[in-house]
Amino acid sequence: MIIVKLMGGLGNQMFQYAAAKSLACMHGVEVRVDLSYLNADSKGSYTPRRYDLSIFKANVKIAEQSDLKPYIKRYTKLSRLLRREMPSLFKNLYVVERGIKYHEAFTKFPKNTYLDGFWQSEKYFENYREQIKSDFTISKPLPIELEDIFNKIKSTNSVSIHVRRGDYVTLKSANDFHGLSTLEYYQTSIDIISEKCKDLELFIFSDDIEWCRQRFDFKLPKHFIHHTYEACWDMFLMSNCKHNIIANSSFSWWGAWLNQNPNKIVIAPKNWFVDKTLNTDDLIPREWIRL
Repeated sequence: MIIVKLMGGLGNQMFQYAAAKSLACMHGVEVRVDLSYLNADSKGSYTPRRYDLSIFKANVKIAEQSDLKPYIKRYTKLSRLLRREMPSLFKNLYVVERGIKYHEAFTKFPKNTYLDGFWQSEKYFENYREQIKSDFTISKPLPIELEDIFNKIKSTNSVSIHVRRGDYVTLKSANDFHGLSTLEYYQTSIDIISEKCKDLELFIFSDDIEWCRQRFDFKLPKHFIHHTYEACWDMFLMSNCKHNIIANSSFSWWGAWLNQNPNKIVIAPKNWFVDKTLNTDDLIPREWIRL
């Protein structure tokens, strides 16, 4: 059994599940998710989140306390070193992600592994791409009020623009770590796609859509998507646009990754975090443009 600790919002949970699912597929075992972190009191140090994967068709099972028991241990420095360098020696392996880069030892993790980390790279699950895409199909019908905008997206040379603000603005720890994409980033991204594609229409998604209305003066037809529905539908609509301009956000990363257009242009921020020394080479797929 592969168990993964869920942390963060929908996009983060999708990364964590996708990595665990691929490892489970590799071993022919089931995957379960540990909700203990989501259920804990954040004490104001991070944004509280809820379990969000239930919106998908994936048959996600919740880990029981009995499933977690083999991994609740105290480890010596030597055992931690061995678990990191020689994971195949262990019957039950608890793995804490180290850094942001893809872990080359991932495929050596045994069939009974607990994953603790964010696992933000498609390298963890690219061999099971179709399975992951299937699992992340929304299980509900499209809300009636979104049918017109969905049809508009499908019938035009649509470009999604995602602007992440929310706790990136209101929570100091989040702002200090993630930072915000600039207006210049979005304008330059639009210019790049405009050089390659004609008759573009912009579809703007944000958790602060009024801020976008006041500041986005792009000289192209634009639609500000103001919603009262579940946020997953923003991701769904972004994934159906022809091209994507994403924020430094796992939410819009998935909107672009799930985009099935074989000729899509995806532009992502070069600096995903405020700390520019953090190596994010494995976070952004090779074919995307980093700006």
